[in-house]
Amino acid sequence: MLTRRNDGGGTTLVLARGDDLDAVPDSHSDIISDSVREAFRDPPSYFSAIANRTQIPNLKRYLDRFVSYGNWSLLLADTYMMDRDTVAAFQWFHADQYTCMFGPSTADCDDNRFALLHDDVSHVHWDSIGFAGGIVPFRNHITVDDYGTPSTNPIFPADSTTVFGNSSCGDMMVCNLSGYAGYLSHENGASYIVGSFPEMLDWCFGELMRNRTPEFDYSRCR
Repeated sequence: MLTRRNDGGGTTLVLARGDDLDAVPDSHSDIISDSVREAFRDPPSYFSAIANRTQIPNLKRYLDRFVSYGNWSLLLADTYMMDRDTVAAFQWFHADQYTCMFGPSTADCDDNRFALLHDDVSHVHWDSIGFAGGIVPFRNHITVDDYGTPSTNPIFPADSTTVFGNSSCGDMMVCNLSGYAGYLSHENGASYIVGSFPEMLDWCFGELMRNRTPEFDYSRCR
C-alpha cells in the first residue's frame, strides 16, 4: 500500500494485488464500500462482468482491453476542495489506450436516462484526482443553472438540463430531459448535441480507446 498527496488537497492510498483492505488506516476506511470490497477480490473478473453486460459498445471494448492486457490499482482518496469528499476507484492502465478510473456502483440509479452506466459504475475519471475530466457520480448531478453557467442553446435549458460530467478543460457534459446529450462551454454557455446519452458515452469511450480524452469541439457550437 502506497500513500501520496493528491491534487484535491488530500491523500490517496494506492492498493495493488496482495494488499489487505483491512489494513487501510482509519482516515480512509470509510471510503471502502461493500461494492469496492467485492471488486477488490478479483478486479479483472468484476470488470469483465461489466463489459459483458454493458449496452455501450466502446465501453465493452475499452474494459475488455484493460482486463485482458492491462494492469490495475485501487485508489482510495480524500479531497478538500471545499468540504471533505472521497473517491474509491479502480485505475486501469494499458499502453495503447487512455488510463481511466472506474468506481464500482454503490446503488441502483433511479433515472432511466443514466441507469445504463450508473447501475454498473458510480463514476468514470480520466484525469488526476482533484482535476476535471470524467463522468461524476449520479448523486452529484446538478442542473446547468446550479452550476452557474448560462445556456445559449434552447435544446439545453439551463433550469432542467443535467450536468453529468466534464472535460479535462472543465466544459460540461450535459443531458436534457429528452435524453439528448452534448457538450456545453463553461466559458460562454454555447453547446452542441453529440447524440443520445448512450451515444455520447460510446463516443467518449471511443476517444479514450484511441488514447485521447473526449474534448469540447468549439466548431460545433450553437
